[in-house]
Amino acid sequence: MGIISSREPLLVKNMESSARLPQRFLKQFLAVFLAGFGAALALAAVGAHADSIKIGGTGTGLGTMKLLVQEFKKSRPDAQLVVTSSLGSTGAIRAVLAGAVDIGISSRPVTAEENRQGASARAYARTPFVIATGAKNDSAGLTLDELVQIYSGKVTRWPDGSPIRLVVRPDSDADTIVMRAFSAEMSGAITAALARKGLRMADTDQDNADALEKLPGSLGTATLTQIMAESRAIRPLTLDGVAPTLQSLAAGRYRYFKTLHLVTGRNPSPLARDFVAYIRSPAGQAVLAGSGNLAIQE
Repeated sequence: MGIISSREPLLVKNMESSARLPQRFLKQFLAVFLAGFGAALALAAVGAHADSIKIGGTGTGLGTMKLLVQEFKKSRPDAQLVVTSSLGSTGAIRAVLAGAVDIGISSRPVTAEENRQGASARAYARTPFVIATGAKNDSAGLTLDELVQIYSGKVTRWPDGSPIRLVVRPDSDADTIVMRAFSAEMSGAITAALARKGLRMADTDQDNADALEKLPGSLGTATLTQIMAESRAIRPLTLDGVAPTLQSLAAGRYRYFKTLHLVTGRNPSPLARDFVAYIRSPAGQAVLAGSGNLAIQE
């Protein structure tokens, strides 16, 4: 009995130690599991962030970008693509360089300095640059000479006698630059128009489209892609008898257009690269054509 009695405390200690051993392992297991779970959550958060991009730039192309995003997400429903409000072309390039957007939409190529800073641009579409009025206006078209007369202030009324209400853009705006290139006479007429008081000034493409829609007797500039992609109540006018269609632009009969560019930084994300590739794919080009663009392959 004494032998049994002398070993009993040791046996009890061993039993207690054996009971505590699984608890230590359990604590270690829980610690490892929780650490791994936290790491997994962190990786998931990074992955979610990496699968999200912002797209912004000239208002001319934003409506079409929204349509492209809708179609792209049919095969990538978990991808987050956000189209911002209008930034303008220069604003788009600056936003790409600042990391505020992943893809910029610009109606001009990047400058040498912007390229040196890390921005690169590739043309993806051309769209007819149009002279336009509100959908309720019955006028069908103008000649270039008539347009010069209107902008210079020598002609102020439509054929039915109603007043022409010019909607103009800032002198630095791409629309004004494109229109000045029509002819030397047109450039002079634009200078005269911008010097006149009381004309409606539109700072963004969306403001411009709103004014053309709502202002009775309006006359201004627009692009076919914005009119179509945003379903605008705006009537494109023929110019010198040629309608601003994709067919006439492709055939070289209509000579006025804007070229649109995709702007990215030095290291675009995988999602940004995938979206750019989609825009250049047959499916993306179908969306472009359906919203007033001639696709460009470079």
